[in-house]
Amino acid sequence: MAKFQFSVCPHDTAKNSTAWFFLNTYLQRKLDFGMHFEPKDNFIKEREDVVAGGYQLVYANPFSAIVYCKQVGFLPIAKPVGICDEAVLIKLAISDLPNDRKIRVASATDKLIIHGLGLSALTELGIDYNNCEFDFVGTHVKAAHAVIQGKADIGIVFNETWNGMAASSRSSLEVIGETNSKQACHCFCISPEWSDKKNQIQEILCGMTTDEKGKRILEDLQFNAGFEPMDMDELDVALQVMQKIPSSNGFLSSLV
Repeated sequence: MAKFQFSVCPHDTAKNSTAWFFLNTYLQRKLDFGMHFEPKDNFIKEREDVVAGGYQLVYANPFSAIVYCKQVGFLPIAKPVGICDEAVLIKLAISDLPNDRKIRVASATDKLIIHGLGLSALTELGIDYNNCEFDFVGTHVKAAHAVIQGKADIGIVFNETWNGMAASSRSSLEVIGETNSKQACHCFCISPEWSDKKNQIQEILCGMTTDEKGKRILEDLQFNAGFEPMDMDELDVALQVMQKIPSSNGFLSSLV
């Protein structure tokens, strides 16, 4: 097994794991050493594995990136150009929200920044999320399906998931709110032991648009504009969003 390991947010590998294998191969050739990549299918398990140690490079959702950087000393180095994590609120197009009981809200998990952004979107609609019933269903797709199946009145969904849903599924749903905060994004982070490689890896990632093989991989990943440098200040903005989530505030405060 390779001495070094690369981990990617399960949401991203679920869409196109092959492209991430190609990226790992590309990075190995550029760095001239081996690096193991194995897709994971669970947000929480992937996060626990990285925190436990043995990973040097990660592509993480904002919540996980905060944990990796604040808890075990990872450093953010690059992010996709022009792609931010935002929340979309959906309901059945043919139904009104109930006014005689608590509103049922389906969300993937309260351990992702999309949930925190979703809470702010509910507030903007005049809905007190403290009086809502939340069902954490595991994935953003399942949150949308919970609404379609009548198990939830509102779904909090990742904007990328919503944009990628089949037209047949979207046709029965209505967007009632969405965020445009530009406060959080997925990003690459490196472990403390790789701090001496920060500039090298950042240059490789951010230079992929000037390399033919790199451009093909970016197209496969649907990051056509490539990657750009990122630092800890940008991650601290995402941390402020996450601290608004009641169930996460205590845990995240301990990381600051």
